[in-house]
Amino acid sequence: MGRVVVVGSINTDLVVRVPRFPQPGETLTANGFAVYGGGKGANQAIAAARCGAETIFIGAVGDDAFSHERIRDLEEEGIDITRVLRRHGVPGGVAVIHVADNGENTISVFPGANGTLSPTDIRDLWISNLLPDADIWCAQLEIPAAAVLEAFRLARGQGSTTVLNATPPAGMIDELWPFIDVLIVNRAEAAQLSGLADDAPVKLAAALRSRGPRVVVVTLGQEGALFCFEHQQFLVEAPRVAVVDTTAAGDAFIGVLVALRAEGWSWANLAPWAVWAGAIAVQRAGAQPSLPTRAEIADAVARQPLHNNLVDHAT
Repeated sequence: MGRVVVVGSINTDLVVRVPRFPQPGETLTANGFAVYGGGKGANQAIAAARCGAETIFIGAVGDDAFSHERIRDLEEEGIDITRVLRRHGVPGGVAVIHVADNGENTISVFPGANGTLSPTDIRDLWISNLLPDADIWCAQLEIPAAAVLEAFRLARGQGSTTVLNATPPAGMIDELWPFIDVLIVNRAEAAQLSGLADDAPVKLAAALRSRGPRVVVVTLGQEGALFCFEHQQFLVEAPRVAVVDTTAAGDAFIGVLVALRAEGWSWANLAPWAVWAGAIAVQRAGAQPSLPTRAEIADAVARQPLHNNLVDHAT
């Protein structure tokens, strides 16, 4: 078992199912409505815990009913929540998600308490000896980048590997680049962060690696995921599955990736597991309900192995 620290967001997802996305000014009748636990940080933490990692969460919630429910969700997954800060008089984060019949989604996020997490909060945890040693520290940008920077700076001082899921990319700050060991983004985020018009994943990944990360992973949806290193890159093609809801597919991928990497798995061995985790998630509705267990992923990998295909640098 590896130890993973997730520094990130905790949201309540308000999910509306629609036949298609509405046009500006248009009102559609929805097919359904549900409330789920969400937030990229919480999703990735739960995915890691279900894959067997000892998981510790650092974040902030409000004092509303939704926040109390989200804390309970994490506790039920066996995640250490002793470093989750409670903000009085502040609502927790909320995401309004439209899911179309084809499984694609649009998401609007209100940060709430997530937006209050600060470098001072991280330093206070460190001063109080509450920042644990861990194999991997994982973060996203649904919390302030300055807090992520402080967390990664301290994690590096402990010898931990840092993994950043740079989404939303608008939250990225230049000071973070030197502290990122592994960067994980989708194709659109890679293009935005690199500033390249060319959407060839290998070129995007190479441009991002030049900013400092040792490893860049570009998730490509139904095309799989590209893993890019200094002297090699390989593509893992995704299995063909029926898509119900793409929400949290990337979080499933990342949670499994960090859990297995914390155990010492090689990139080549863990990559098919991470891709299968995302493929399982898209076949289910909701964010956290869709996240697979380790046994489910192992069964899928055994039934349909995925292969790592080497990709030429010039591609």
